[in-house]
Amino acid sequence: MKYYNKNIAALIIVICIICIVIGLFFQKPKFEIISSKHSIESNNRFPVIQTPFKGAFKGEKISVIKLDGIISDTAGSSFFRDLTSSSSVLDLIVKAAKDQSVKAIVIRINSPGGTVAASQELYKAVINARKKKPVVITMGDVAASGGYYISSAADAIFANPGTLTGSIGVITSYLNFYDLLNKIGVKGVVIKSGDYKDIGNPARPMTPEERKILQSLLDDTYDQFLSDVSKGRNIQKSTLAKIAQGLIYTGKQAKKVGLVDYLGDYNQAIKYTQKLAKQRFPYLARKYGKKDMPVEETWKGGSIFDVLIGSMERNINPNVIDRKFLKNYSYSKYQPLWLLE
Repeated sequence: MKYYNKNIAALIIVICIICIVIGLFFQKPKFEIISSKHSIESNNRFPVIQTPFKGAFKGEKISVIKLDGIISDTAGSSFFRDLTSSSSVLDLIVKAAKDQSVKAIVIRINSPGGTVAASQELYKAVINARKKKPVVITMGDVAASGGYYISSAADAIFANPGTLTGSIGVITSYLNFYDLLNKIGVKGVVIKSGDYKDIGNPARPMTPEERKILQSLLDDTYDQFLSDVSKGRNIQKSTLAKIAQGLIYTGKQAKKVGLVDYLGDYNQAIKYTQKLAKQRFPYLARKYGKKDMPVEETWKGGSIFDVLIGSMERNINPNVIDRKFLKNYSYSKYQPLWLLE
């Protein structure tokens, strides 16, 4: 029986090794050109580039980048790295900004927000890209909090009428177990070198001074949020503060208060970007006239994880997975979030 179990275990290990090898050598390229039938919204209106894996398209094009899921700067060792947004999207924006063949950038955002620093990095990347070429945001189901912060840096924002957006604010939270631990006779012991080193410790009550410190931290972060959105959207900071306060808007409501520019879908955002590109680079208008420029939809392909579970069409909800990692209640992992909850 033991010999039989050992054979099964060995067979499972061999299968896993084979899957990993297949994933390493036969996975999709990092930046994949998606055909129109696999685009965010099926359409045949725009010539979507299909290129061989050996080289990229050399002519003028509009590059579409997808930001999907909670925004966080994850470590390279994370098994779920490609289910988060920050690092890969940042890399794509920087490369598209430098690429002379890319004449405009469209960013498709479907995100409830995320960590502060990661959102700020993407905001700055959009600002820098905007100096070189038009950048347009098209919102999906949700583009809120950190997702909206990034959107505010673009030349124009498109939202569907039912898109959830806004949520301009900062939040942090943790569970406090003190009363429960006290009832069952468990006592937390902390040895520290500074009075506030264990601020947010769930094993003891928070002091008024600690709450004041954390509130000050969040207030400063919120002020940064307002300042950057005010610059990006060209809205007075005092006016923005009245419509912010963490309020959530539909796309239709956001249009009325000036948080988005146009109500429209992915196709309409692409059409508008075509117009901006031809205005910014007049020779494109002469070359293409009323014809549409090629559109390159580039985002990451499959991962080893996809190969192992046998699902190239991910059935896993990345928001659920990332939420488990981000909402860590340990005081040693205190992290303010720009997150729609």
